[in-house]
Amino acid sequence: MERTFFIVNPTSGLSKVARLKRRLLDIVATTPYTDAAVLTGPKDAADIARDAANQGYERVIVAGGDGTMNHVINGIGDSKVAVGLVPLGTGNVLAYDLGLHPNNITQALAVIEANKIKEVDLGKAGDRRFLLMAGLGFDSEVVSSVSTKLKGTMGRLAYAPALLKQFITSRPSQYRLIFEDGSDHTACAYTVVVSNCGSFVYNFRVAPTACFDDGILDVLVFECTPAMKFRFLIWLLSSLFTHRVMDFHATSFKVSRVHIDASPPVRMQLDGDVYGESGVDIEVLPKALRLIVP
Repeated sequence: MERTFFIVNPTSGLSKVARLKRRLLDIVATTPYTDAAVLTGPKDAADIARDAANQGYERVIVAGGDGTMNHVINGIGDSKVAVGLVPLGTGNVLAYDLGLHPNNITQALAVIEANKIKEVDLGKAGDRRFLLMAGLGFDSEVVSSVSTKLKGTMGRLAYAPALLKQFITSRPSQYRLIFEDGSDHTACAYTVVVSNCGSFVYNFRVAPTACFDDGILDVLVFECTPAMKFRFLIWLLSSLFTHRVMDFHATSFKVSRVHIDASPPVRMQLDGDVYGESGVDIEVLPKALRLIVP
């Protein structure tokens, strides 16, 4: 039996999720070759994951959300540890993309027990890796304005006031994308998303053809048109209240590497947490992660 280490984020997800985490810890405590640690802070996940890999654990399981998963994949680096998910976070974008039901411990543990492992791509922005997406502009400002405490009490609805605020206050930037072959694309845009998967938030898909194992990244440019900003807001708000999968189309490119500048500069989010800003090199790392999938 493979040695498995669970990393549990006590602050991710709604307050009612706390009892599910206690149940999970009880299960882990009685499972052979399995250990767990409860985070004292979100950045601890990277150090704990790195230590688990160095101590010979074959699998690291994230019990939390997309942000915790991002810390873990950066912590394990190039090790061959397999990573799994018990989706107990707020956004749960990875869970939606994999077809896992958030807060369903029974389903997640069954997937982990089956131990089907797939080699998937990662993205890299500067010196930090991401699994889902890098976003610059409007969406990164939304992410930065939502507190962990508010997400813990309101869940994904915490994003609604932030979306409305950014709709009123945000301004577009002039973006320049420079591709690997030297060609470029310039545009006035509200946001640019570099996606490694189809989902953007919940059931809102901006890159329906994107997938984790195609060796490329999908770049979506939401350019300034009279209707774009309003349409983008409506679709994002709708994704908070409906379970229907929604596709959104923007100017798109498929790349293995891209440099993104913006004037004025904009902040960047990776997998739902803010890291750095524009003026960044982003590239794909093919088959860089062993992911436990349904």
